[in-house]
Amino acid sequence: MSDQRKMQADLDKIRHFVGAVMKEQLRYIDSFIGEDVVLFLPVGGPCFYALTPMHSHPSYMFVLPFNDQTSVKIGGRIITAERGKLFCVSPGIVHNELASDYPPRYIAILINKNFFEGHMALYHADRDVIFCGESYDTPSELLGLLKRFMIEAGNSKPGRDAVLHGLSLQLCHSIIRGIFRFSPDDDSVSLRLEIDKVVEYLHSNLDRKISVEDLAYIACMSPSYFARIFKKEIGRTPMDYLSRIRLDRVKKLLLAGNKSITEIAMECGFRSSSYLASCFYKRFNMSPSEYCRKDRISKKNNRILKDPPLDCVYNQ
Repeated sequence: MSDQRKMQADLDKIRHFVGAVMKEQLRYIDSFIGEDVVLFLPVGGPCFYALTPMHSHPSYMFVLPFNDQTSVKIGGRIITAERGKLFCVSPGIVHNELASDYPPRYIAILINKNFFEGHMALYHADRDVIFCGESYDTPSELLGLLKRFMIEAGNSKPGRDAVLHGLSLQLCHSIIRGIFRFSPDDDSVSLRLEIDKVVEYLHSNLDRKISVEDLAYIACMSPSYFARIFKKEIGRTPMDYLSRIRLDRVKKLLLAGNKSITEIAMECGFRSSSYLASCFYKRFNMSPSEYCRKDRISKKNNRILKDPPLDCVYNQ
């Protein structure tokens, strides 16, 4: 199939989920297309179809925002989607996104109406439930499923469609279980593994600028949920833990004595030597130079105790 024909085929599939969208309205949008689920990711600009007044979709729409720039008008109300929570709109609900000062960042999940309602019926849930901009806690596994769906959608390997169908099922059930609060009996093991993965990442990337949002993305959790689980498992907040392991690395490098304080600051993720010194003093109640001086004195005293002067030996 030629590129032109493939683009037209993709646009036709998108219209089954979105409505009468035009190609130019999606110029800032990355699309990931399956048979029952389509994902949209704004890149550098808005979805112009989303800004079209008084439109609706034939499918269910679930939006996972990553900033606070996504506001939607529904029935005369203006609702700002809450970062990290799942914003929901049913088929046929008239709405439109509002223009924002900064580009919105989100993943929009559109799910075929019959596909979603067929699986929702398995939970004995009311098929007539209507979503008009409500927000729900994001299931911990959802972001990981979305990442896997996006990767597989760009795949040309055999089995792609079968894998996408399986992921579509998982996405659909994850969203339904999150909305209706069907939580797994015990997911503590999987959560612990995700936190262990984050801890390993922190120890290997101390020189990088790291945020809670970055770590939550690695753990495939929403930022608020990740912060809560991390503190439960580790006993400290993510940023407190990061600060501590950075300063522990600083101590080791100071004692090695082969790098300047500026080099150590850069290697351990501090933006300047003065900021490092401030954090060091706050935790250890001494400056880095005082710490080195105390270590030298301690080592000197230990040598004296191990190897006393000859006259002391003679007098014994």
